[in-house]
Amino acid sequence: MKETNLVPRKWGNSLHYDFRHRIPPDLIDYFEGRRQFQISLNNVSSNETVLVARSLKSLVLRLFSEIREGMRELTLEDVKEILRTEVRKSILHSSHVSSGHDSIYDSMRKVESLEKIYEREINLKKSVLTNQREVTEKIDQKLEDIIQSLEITFDKQNLNYKKLRKSFIDLYIIRFEWIKELINESGKTDDDFRREVDKKLSLNLFPELLLDSKDEIQVTSESYEEPITSPPVQLGKFKSLPLSEVIQKYFDDKQSSELRVKSEMEVTHSLNLLIEDFGDIPVGSVDIEKGTNFKNHIRVLPKNRSKLPKFRDKSFHEMMQMNTKKSEQISPVTFNKHLGYASSFFGWCVTHGYADSNPFKGMKQKLKVRPQDQRERFSEIELKKIFDKNNYIYYTDVEKGRFELYWTPLISLFSGMRLGEICPLYLDNIRQISGNHREKRWCFDIVEEPERPDKRLKTLSSRRIVPIHDNLIYLGLIDFIQLLKKREPNRQRLFQELKEGEFGYNRNVSRFFNERYLPKL
Repeated sequence: MKETNLVPRKWGNSLHYDFRHRIPPDLIDYFEGRRQFQISLNNVSSNETVLVARSLKSLVLRLFSEIREGMRELTLEDVKEILRTEVRKSILHSSHVSSGHDSIYDSMRKVESLEKIYEREINLKKSVLTNQREVTEKIDQKLEDIIQSLEITFDKQNLNYKKLRKSFIDLYIIRFEWIKELINESGKTDDDFRREVDKKLSLNLFPELLLDSKDEIQVTSESYEEPITSPPVQLGKFKSLPLSEVIQKYFDDKQSSELRVKSEMEVTHSLNLLIEDFGDIPVGSVDIEKGTNFKNHIRVLPKNRSKLPKFRDKSFHEMMQMNTKKSEQISPVTFNKHLGYASSFFGWCVTHGYADSNPFKGMKQKLKVRPQDQRERFSEIELKKIFDKNNYIYYTDVEKGRFELYWTPLISLFSGMRLGEICPLYLDNIRQISGNHREKRWCFDIVEEPERPDKRLKTLSSRRIVPIHDNLIYLGLIDFIQLLKKREPNRQRLFQELKEGEFGYNRNVSRFFNERYLPKL
């Protein structure tokens, strides 16, 4: 087969194919280090393998596109923020290197140390001139890690990226000068280094240091009375607004299609933690120091704090003092959710002029375990127990007419569909569909329909057609549907007995399965 995404697999005398697609380098971190998708097509007939592979390829490419649409592009302000961080690291690095020479008393050893620094500096400059490609690749690798950790998409041909790359090389060269200054005990300060960086890079990274020395107030020992402090920075009209008001503006700005009711509740909960931690302070006063404090605080936040008596009546800061056990704290996934929502909010604030920078950018924790592996899956033994006919038929009350409790878990088991896709199904969403070179077969048509606002898909890629498994047909699902149509000609939904709640039709089925059925087993 000429389809490049198909990988042949031989099993005994038979041959089948796997679908494989590599993950683009800029999205590898998004998939927790995974570098490719590979799916067995063992159960796909040979005349449909290419068709299925092309369909999967289209789906994967659309998925990559949606992810990139949700990522910001690299801006000049991002470049400046990355460089400011690198300057701080350079200062620490230079001080660390030079600190080894504090005990050097003879000039000969100092000369030797300086010679080593000169040699490294010359080698770097020579590499930039004679082997620029290798230097560029090393810088690109470092920048790729930094930028992806900030959830920013970038193009190496982008002007801002090229400026960032060049500035990194210049910064490394400047750093050698700084180390030499420290070894020679020139008396220059960290701020002197920052001024040199600003002068060389011409990016105005540290505007507060651009005062001319003649304008600075000189305080001598004779005239000294008390330290002269600069007046507090006056926040503008937008930046002076309290957090609660700006959070409300943030939600008002979001279109209804952007944020589901349940998602809005999750985001609201996360952003309200900011107010619990800092109070309803001006949004523009939330800086990187507050961001770091918030990160450290929510890391030890107890889970289910509104339900457990131990935490229920405690304030946010009282809980911080309780030294909760690791097992009682929120999971890394929840921790990242809180930081992610805070980062998205402040990204919006920067765009709309309510803040100068995003203090939560790049703070999310690197997960060692993929999110989908955080929870334990049912074992084969557990599944057999759950769907054992003696247990299942008895507890689902199917013989008393509770068909929704009986069919919903079975459909989920044999289709992989979400509960929020099964419960709102309309009868005309279950129909016979024919494909290329195949006979008609019964399918679920998972589609969002504007005229039916009670049916909504989680993502754009959720739109799909799911063939109904033979086991469901054998168990009588199609017969059940035909019987419903015959008995109730005006019936619209498959499980019309389920009432719509705040989050759709899921509540009763979810509570039955998780709170009643599983505990009884």
